[in-house]
Amino acid sequence: METALADAPLVTEKKARRRCTGHRRTEQSDPSVTREEVLAALTEIVNSADFPATARNRRFLEYVVRCSLDSRFEKVGGYQVATEVFGRPTTFNPATDPIVRIEAAKLRRDLETYYLKSGLRASVRITLPRGGYVPVFDRQAPRQENAFLDPHAITVHVLHDGDSGSCGPAFRTRVVDCLVRRGGVAVFAGPASPSADGLLDSDTARDLGRRNGARFILSGEAQADGDGQVVFTARLHDGQKGRLLWSEDIAGRADTLPDALVERALSAQRELVAKLDGVPDLSV
Repeated sequence: METALADAPLVTEKKARRRCTGHRRTEQSDPSVTREEVLAALTEIVNSADFPATARNRRFLEYVVRCSLDSRFEKVGGYQVATEVFGRPTTFNPATDPIVRIEAAKLRRDLETYYLKSGLRASVRITLPRGGYVPVFDRQAPRQENAFLDPHAITVHVLHDGDSGSCGPAFRTRVVDCLVRRGGVAVFAGPASPSADGLLDSDTARDLGRRNGARFILSGEAQADGDGQVVFTARLHDGQKGRLLWSEDIAGRADTLPDALVERALSAQRELVAKLDGVPDLSV
């Protein structure tokens, strides 16, 4: 009985290994990709802030990539990953403990995230096809981030209340509604949770541009002026390059400020459209 129990993980792993090598035959790596190129791509990935994987899953990726480069495909299976990367005991049974499958799914999503961001510029792409843990190495044509963002689209980011006490979440909702009702632009709503202060950073602006395909990001914050009015500092960022393109202080009562803000923001957007990269103004 003890022998049967001890051998169980090995039997399971032989089947897993066969599945991996079979998957390898259906999704082959590009033979022109060199070992040095793969290792350079691996280093870029694991050191990138755009690769959100945990430290353990970074080791997971490094392990399967290096084993594959060394043609040690017998080491790229659920049992080996669990015992050599995740620290599971030698009694680990992949048939009853799905930890490797779960973490592999997370790793695939994290790789996708990386290649949607800074990985767009990479010349070598590393993927982990479903059904196994053997990575595939392919060439990809490096692309510029945000090769095209719709200049007639606006993402409404956080509109900070500041100390006015009158520009909370309902104010942001009214601004979105006003933009939609005016027409002429596609409107997206960005994250509702505020950042540390009212100024949108360039990295976040570019990330929002990638996410929604909108060229312009509207943000800002409100301050009370002491005379019963609210002064809203509105800003438009370029979702492609992260630049701050326009800023203006707009004063008014809290109930009329959303309309005034939208009118000025759309006017600025129309003026900027023709200037950015020679894009013609197509709005009516």
